[in-house]
Amino acid sequence: MRKIDHGRLKYQVLSILKEQSPLTQKEIVEKLASYFQLTKEEREETYSKRPYDKVFYKTVASNEERLRFAGLEDFTPQGHAITQRGLNALVENRGTIPLSYLRRFPEYRKWASEGHRKKAKESEIIDIDKLLES
Repeated sequence: MRKIDHGRLKYQVLSILKEQSPLTQKEIVEKLASYFQLTKEEREETYSKRPYDKVFYKTVASNEERLRFAGLEDFTPQGHAITQRGLNALVENRGTIPLSYLRRFPEYRKWASEGHRKKAKESEIIDIDKLLES
């Protein structure tokens, strides 16, 4: 799949949700695939080690997760929706939502730091297991 700028992708997610909300994950992915003019092959491409995971779908989902933890997008029982903070982000940014913008929000910083701590703890456990096997 061709490289897509993640900041631009996040901006387009919010733009789509501003136009029509709520939307399902599948609807968002389809609208983004059309916006970025992805071919059928690019839309269907999977990871070599995880053939059940589509690359573009996972890219969209991970960027939406960042938007959600920054409070720019919300997930309701009806689907994904833009928040007031997300509407403000569209006004404050032109064409892209960089990570530096998301880091302004304490909820995002907390979520991001917790993720890194979890990964560090998992790697420590793996290292201890390797030592015990020796």
